[in-house]
Amino acid sequence: MTENPRALEAQPRSSGGLFRASWAAAWLEYKGLRLYPANLWLAAVQELTTVGVWYFVSLFLSPVANGVVTRYGGNYVDYVLIGVLLNQVAVVALNAPFKTLSEAFWDKRLETYRLAVQGIWANLLGRLAWQVLFATVLQGLALAVLVTSGLLMMHHVDLVSVLAAWLLLVLANAGLGLMGASLFFLLEVKKGQDPITWVYGYLIQIVTGLYIPVAVLPGWLAVLGRVLPQTYAFHVMRLAMLSGTPVSSLIPALIGLAVGAVVTIGLGVGMMHWALRRAERTAGLGVVV
Repeated sequence: MTENPRALEAQPRSSGGLFRASWAAAWLEYKGLRLYPANLWLAAVQELTTVGVWYFVSLFLSPVANGVVTRYGGNYVDYVLIGVLLNQVAVVALNAPFKTLSEAFWDKRLETYRLAVQGIWANLLGRLAWQVLFATVLQGLALAVLVTSGLLMMHHVDLVSVLAAWLLLVLANAGLGLMGASLFFLLEVKKGQDPITWVYGYLIQIVTGLYIPVAVLPGWLAVLGRVLPQTYAFHVMRLAMLSGTPVSSLIPALIGLAVGAVVTIGLGVGMMHWALRRAERTAGLGVVV
C-alpha cells in the first residue's frame, strides 16, 4: 500500500529534527570519505591543479590586464586566483542539490527517503552542507599554499567581509541549486544538468568578473552581471583580501549579495516543495521500469 502524501505532510516536523537528520546525512558522506581516503588526495590534487592552471593563464595575461584591476591592487594574477578559489566553493553549492536528487532517484532511494518525516530535505541539506564544507577546506588549503609560496599577495585582510561574502554567496548558490533541482520533476529533467544551473554556470564565467573585469564588459553585459550574486561576492572578496577594505565600505555590495541570497533561497525552497508535491501526486518519486 502506498502512503498518502497528505498524511505524510501532516506528520510532525521540527527544525531540530531536520537538523539531526541533515547531520546524519552529512555524517554518512564523511564516513564514505574515510572508507576511501584516496578520494581526499585526488580531490586535493584536482583543486590545486585547477588553481595552478589559472595561475599560469593569469600570469600570461597580466601585462595587459593589470591596468584594468587597479582598484583591487593592480595585480591580475591575485585578482583571478581569489575569484577562482571562491567560485570553486560556490559552484559546489550550485550543483549539489540536483546531483543529490538525481543520485537518490536513480539509486531508487528517493521513495525510502519520502517515508521519513525529514528524509528528502535532510538528504539534500546534509549532503549540500558536507560538500560545501569539504570544498571550503580544500580551497583553504590551496589558499594557504599560494600565500606561503608567495604566489598570492594579501595585505590587511578584513575577515568579517570575507566570511560574510563566503556565507552569502554559498546561500545564494544553494538557492539557485534548489531552483535547478526542482526542474528534475517540474520539467522532468532527469539526465544531464538542469537548465538553470547550466545557464548560470556560463554567466558566471562571462559577466560576473570571475576572469574578465566587469569594467571592460559591454554595457548590457555589465548590467546583467549586476543582478548575479557572484558579481557582488567577487567584488567584496577581492577588496577585503587584497586591499583590506573595511566592512563599512563594502556594505552596499554585501546588501546586494544578501538580497540575492534571500530571493534565491526563497524561490529555491518554494519551487522544491512544489516539485516534490507534484511528484508525489503523480507517483513520480520512483523510477518507472
